[in-house]
Amino acid sequence: MSLKLLEIEGRRDLRQWVAFPYGHYRDAPNYVPQLFREEVAYFERDKNPAFEVCRTKLLLALRDGRPVGRVCGIINTLEEQKLGRKRGRFGWFETVDDQQVANLLLDAIKDWLTAEGCVEMTGPHGFSDLDVEGLLIEGFDCVPTISGCYNFPYYQGLLEHYGFTKDADYLMYRFEVPQSIPFLDRIKKRYDRLDDYRVVTCRNRRELRGHLGELWEVLEEAFAPLYGVVPLTRRQMDYYADKYFGFLDPELVKLLFSKEGEMVAFLIGMPNLSRAFQKANGRLMPFGFFHILRDYRHPIAVDFLLAGARSDHPTGLLTGIGLADMFDTLRSRGIRYVEGNHELEDNKTVHQIWSRFPIVGRRRSRVFRLDLS
Repeated sequence: MSLKLLEIEGRRDLRQWVAFPYGHYRDAPNYVPQLFREEVAYFERDKNPAFEVCRTKLLLALRDGRPVGRVCGIINTLEEQKLGRKRGRFGWFETVDDQQVANLLLDAIKDWLTAEGCVEMTGPHGFSDLDVEGLLIEGFDCVPTISGCYNFPYYQGLLEHYGFTKDADYLMYRFEVPQSIPFLDRIKKRYDRLDDYRVVTCRNRRELRGHLGELWEVLEEAFAPLYGVVPLTRRQMDYYADKYFGFLDPELVKLLFSKEGEMVAFLIGMPNLSRAFQKANGRLMPFGFFHILRDYRHPIAVDFLLAGARSDHPTGLLTGIGLADMFDTLRSRGIRYVEGNHELEDNKTVHQIWSRFPIVGRRRSRVFRLDLS
């Protein structure tokens, strides 16, 4: 049987590259397919401004003409400037359970990155930390969020056999919304006696959009020191805002301001749409839009997407204030569960917070590293 690589160039090849996971995970009950049209657009160079700062190589592995794997290689020039060295990334890695296929894909990306002067290869990553990140290694019985990772268990063995080792782990929790949270109640009482900070919940999307510029400033400052975080251009910020803004519910976005009127922290949640995306199966029409709209209006779970605070303010207090207000909203709307976003394994502060909640599910993902020097 012949095995070869196809480098993606035209739109027809791109659609085939994007389509591979839909068939690959057809019988996987916990896989959450993305909307196909949106996924194709995401990898079109004239639509996604990430391509202005990233050099990429998209490859599809074919066996006797049929797709059996894919991968994307990435060199982000802004990451190179931040780190002072060239780190090559790989992402959107999918393959059948065949070391030969995995090796073919990874060899091609490794050779390209080495020729470009990269000293290491890490992944799975996307263009930035706002893309899917990490390979799932624990929690295969849980359904991820629409922005979370999912893969078959054998992927870890394929990467480790190739020579990859652990670079960083992320933890993700699903927990119930309790009726009472003592430590948040204490923070709320303290907050009620203070006039240093105030929580703002926007009344509508128009009002929320007016704060996006400030929100991006806080996010960039808060996330800059974290592993895998890459600076974003203004066009990327606008692109991500347009991409995800339609899924945001203003009631689930908490903005914290100082008494001087400066935004100092934020907490962003959104209705959990994983089951709706599964039912849509990559298509908005004819019934996908109905499933998504229904779960958006009447969610039983909420995804905690992002949270951040300025470093010159008490981040622990601000996080507690935002969470207390958020959980008041969740209880008032009858929302039963929260899906936490991926947090680095060594972020002890956040993990201690989540440990106080009734956890009903946990997932772990890993970013791997290969030395190229």
